Amino acid sequence: MLQESFFLQPQVPPVPIIAISRHAETARRLHLFRGVMPLHFTKESRDPDWPKDVDERINLGISVGKDRGFIRTGDFLVIVTGWRQGAGSTNTLRIINAP
Repeated sequence: MLQESFFLQPQVPPVPIIAISRHAETARRLHLFRGVMPLHFTKESRDPDWPKDVDERINLGISVGKDRGFIRTGDFLVIVTGWRQGAGSTNTLRIINAP
């Protein structure tokens, strides 16, 4: 029983996780995960240049994090993205300094 309790205890990440989605339903479901702050990216048109489109969403996350006080200029941020649009293509991890 002790072993099961250990695995079932709520895990809280030591840093905030900002998850950005274009889909409102996905953002709502992300509220169920402890330590995740979902953002719904509401810009209607996608930039045809995929890296630019991703950077717009990253900049939204950084600005919201700064507004809420848990990102400061110079902080290290870990960005996890995909190299192309769609599920199953997450394969990029970047570490950047917050502007």
